Amino acid sequence: MKTIKYIVAMLAGVAALSCVKEAGKDLPAPEADGLITIKAGLPEDVLTKAGAHVGFSWYWGEGDKIAVTGAEDTQIYKIKEGFTPKYAEFVGRPVKGDSFTISFPDNAATADWTGQTQAGNDSYAHLKYAAQLSDVDEYLSFAFKPEWAAEHNGTIKQTGVMKMVIALPDTVTAVNNVSIAAEEAIFFKGNGDDKVKKLELAVTGGVPAPDHSFTAWLTTSWNDVTVPAGTTLTVSVKTKGETIEKDITFTEEAVLMGGKVNNFVIDATGWSILTNRYASGKGTAEKPWVIVTPEQMLYMAEDLVAGECRYFKLGADIDMTGIEWKPLNAAGPYDKQIDFDGDNHTIANFSCSAASYPSFFGVLYGKCYDVKFQNATIQAASKGCGILGGYGGTGGKPCEVNNVHVEGTITSTAGNCVGGMFGTGREATISNSSANVVINCVGQQNGGIIGVDAGTGVTISNCWTSGSITSTASVVGGICGELLVVNSSVTNCFSTMTLKTQFYFGGIVGKANGSGIKGQKANNANSTIRATIADCIAWNNELTTNCTDANEHYSNGAIIGSTGQKNTLKNCWRKAALVFNDCAGNAAAGGYAPVDQDDANPDNPLVWGTGTYSCGYHGKAAGATETLSQVAQRIGWSTDIWDFSGDTPKLK
Repeated sequence: MKTIKYIVAMLAGVAALSCVKEAGKDLPAPEADGLITIKAGLPEDVLTKAGAHVGFSWYWGEGDKIAVTGAEDTQIYKIKEGFTPKYAEFVGRPVKGDSFTISFPDNAATADWTGQTQAGNDSYAHLKYAAQLSDVDEYLSFAFKPEWAAEHNGTIKQTGVMKMVIALPDTVTAVNNVSIAAEEAIFFKGNGDDKVKKLELAVTGGVPAPDHSFTAWLTTSWNDVTVPAGTTLTVSVKTKGETIEKDITFTEEAVLMGGKVNNFVIDATGWSILTNRYASGKGTAEKPWVIVTPEQMLYMAEDLVAGECRYFKLGADIDMTGIEWKPLNAAGPYDKQIDFDGDNHTIANFSCSAASYPSFFGVLYGKCYDVKFQNATIQAASKGCGILGGYGGTGGKPCEVNNVHVEGTITSTAGNCVGGMFGTGREATISNSSANVVINCVGQQNGGIIGVDAGTGVTISNCWTSGSITSTASVVGGICGELLVVNSSVTNCFSTMTLKTQFYFGGIVGKANGSGIKGQKANNANSTIRATIADCIAWNNELTTNCTDANEHYSNGAIIGSTGQKNTLKNCWRKAALVFNDCAGNAAAGGYAPVDQDDANPDNPLVWGTGTYSCGYHGKAAGATETLSQVAQRIGWSTDIWDFSGDTPKLK
């Protein structure tokens, strides 16, 4: 049976084989050599897809053989000359019995469907047909169709077909191989009982269509394959020089059916590139690329894809000594999304002095978690830098940071917005993290976690900072330099940083007045910002000015250097022995020194001091003998997040 034709049927069902006549059960008289002739027919359409009236039609060919098994033996019948495409006579020795198994071809039960090859795109000439009628009461005249099997008290099995219409990335210009695989052996290797993990199709002359699609056809077993809910199948396409893969997860149980055309339509999104660059993985959520060497870190930038998310995971501690890093996502439109899982490993001796957003990510669009940066060095000669990023998130591209700890030195010789983690937090959520950093800078808006917020703002919770910030300008905070955006918040955080700048310094936030609002009390009362700073502890040893003149300057605060009256300020505390060195002019004018202040919100605004610019928020002084851990417990920090066994809380 050499010829296969793909047809579109005009009728709703499969045409009946009316010209195949039943014969009596009595065996015909054998010919002189003891052979008899049997008659076999093929249906007009087989392998139809339910409701589509589309199928394959199979034709008899020279050399075809049929096997018939009776009660005692199996005989092979060879096709006779004069056959038509659908009907043929076969000759062989008679078989005795009351029920029979009829197989086409004669070795159908042991057929192996591995090693298939397709010539070109959307070609199906390589497909093969096999069928078996089981326990039927007739074999002298029969048809391979369900209706005939049922009429003769038996059943039928027919091979299936898998059709995969694959939308490929635009970069793919040739297809050499297509496969579909599962983690467990669920596919039948042939028509027997043996199962394999993967079905594979070699391709010669495979060129994608103008719309970058490729259609692959595979003959599959006549046994139904059950794909349990939750199963992930991996589709792989070998192209010139690389292999791309895509995972498809079934939310419900599915069946790859024998005797049917089983359609898979695979869209163009979510492809990953298989590479030997990493220890393992393929850049997906289920199988991230695993990094175990510094050299593998350098491949990350090449494997990020605009508009898609790539997944990475550390498999070992990484020492980046001697590597001058280029940020991963530092060029507009900053749409290379990343999921970076540190798996509780350490990146040591990281350094970056790139011209744009010197940092690890540049602009973090995505997630970073469970990692420590140790002895990092950032050298910046432009606006916006931090160990993690110049920006944490940007317009429509948010970022999340959790359980990340950075240690190192940041030096900025030009521009504003310097942070231990990010220069600017635009759409950022930062939690359960810390920064132990030394920051030296000449610009404004500098903080232990972020320099300034923007866009939809930041949410910072359960974080701490230590080290120092020294700025020759102004607006410096232990957690944030400046908050400008409605609904930004800092909660359950503490800082032990030493801060030194001209003015607008605060143990937690340098300034939270709103964009364009100066530090005069009259302006701050009308500001529209509604930030929240709650349950925070300023445990700084020293907050001090580096002003050298005797003028009165904008205010400073133990918690916030200058705050508007529309902010929510709640349950914040300062170290009792805090050294607070204000500008000489402020000290002389009076009304700027830390005093205990009640909680405040837009309905119950903060009562400010008596100085011209005294808009600082100082919270309340802790007890003289209280430890930082004792204050944190007293104000309700969670024991699920913090370890209070020492004088200073530690994140669990």
